[in-house]
Amino acid sequence: MSEQQPVAHDGVRSAVEAYVSAVSAADPAAVRAAFRPDAHMWGYLGAEFVSAPIEAFCEVVAADTDTARWVPSYRYTIRSVEVSGDVAVAVLDEFGYQGHDFTNHFSLVRADGTWRIAGKTFFRHDGA
Repeated sequence: MSEQQPVAHDGVRSAVEAYVSAVSAADPAAVRAAFRPDAHMWGYLGAEFVSAPIEAFCEVVAADTDTARWVPSYRYTIRSVEVSGDVAVAVLDEFGYQGHDFTNHFSLVRADGTWRIAGKTFFRHDGA
């Protein structure tokens, strides 16, 4: 592993941590900042398949007016990070996000020295 690899891993982890901070603060502007403007998401909310630009997720975050209900019990784990040059993947497990458990697979890109999420693929575990 090159000396650049640990620095890149730290940058990817920081980008994922920025996402976590943004969603737990219900801050859509911070969510936008964590993602590339052209980012997209795909995944499952129970049986419902979702495919939408990341702005749709920002609307969900903005609509969350009751963070006190779920934030105190919210937990997360960055399960893995893999870096290949200026691209990376990270897996984030969330427990209690808006009352549900999720696994998120993020694709990230480093442009102009900054890691940002380019895509989010997710699965809600509780199926509700």
